[in-house]
Amino acid sequence: MKQIVCEVCGSNDLVKEDGCFICQYCGAKYSPEEAKRLIVGVNGKVDVSGSKVTVDNTSFVERSLENARRAKAKEDWEECEKYYNMVEQYEPTNIEAIFYSSYGKARMALVDSDRFKREQKIKVLKNSISVIDDNYDNSPDKYEENKVLIQNINADLLSIMNSSFVMNTVNNGNYTSNDSSYTFDMFIELSLGMIESIEHIIGVITDKKKTIYLWQILRQQYSYIYSIYRRASYKYRQRSRWLDAIANIDNQLYRLDPYYHAPSLKSNNNSAKTTILSIAFIIVFTIVIVLYFYLTNL
Repeated sequence: MKQIVCEVCGSNDLVKEDGCFICQYCGAKYSPEEAKRLIVGVNGKVDVSGSKVTVDNTSFVERSLENARRAKAKEDWEECEKYYNMVEQYEPTNIEAIFYSSYGKARMALVDSDRFKREQKIKVLKNSISVIDDNYDNSPDKYEENKVLIQNINADLLSIMNSSFVMNTVNNGNYTSNDSSYTFDMFIELSLGMIESIEHIIGVITDKKKTIYLWQILRQQYSYIYSIYRRASYKYRQRSRWLDAIANIDNQLYRLDPYYHAPSLKSNNNSAKTTILSIAFIIVFTIVIVLYFYLTNL
């Protein structure tokens, strides 16, 4: 009897849904054409001549990567996490899968008002960042591929750290406070994790000219921290620390590239500006009231 057998897990429990065959065990999806190929494979192309039967998961991984990237492009973070998890299951050292499976979880956590759940998800993302350098392939033929991937990871990390998020507010009479500083602390921890991983990668690349883009990533991360440190808790309000780090990176980039031009820094002074404007408004309002009563009593 012919049957369809999943090429990923070997299960024959496949159900047809919406025109596709779906493995009920591992979730792999197959089109009708692919399902026909699986039937042929089971009946005539499985090699059992050796003592060990192995399954080539290459096509499944490629399909899962395509689905994961498509979900990420649509900002469907639940599907993004799902498909990158599938890739990571079969390629545990795949940097893209390691990072983005956790990235999807962290993205979803931004809309959760429970900051403790958010902290847990973002901690997982930070841990995934910390293993990027552990799995970095320093082979010369992998340089360009790694460069594109790391630049994309950096861009997406900056994107999530600049995203809006749900915060809890507390009203105490005329004073309103929120817990946003906790999330900004988490963002800074993510940035510091990326910095540490990039520094390790710089250390293993012998051609220092090829590290220029990595130094630029370091500067972007430190510049981000400098732009939001006033909104984090007091332990991160170390202005000189962030400025010194940026200055050191600029010096390194000048040595590597004589034409390097340091971008200007932007510090988020919204809180200070808001305070100044509030004080100015109160002063002007008071003057107007005083003048009003003075003129009406003439």
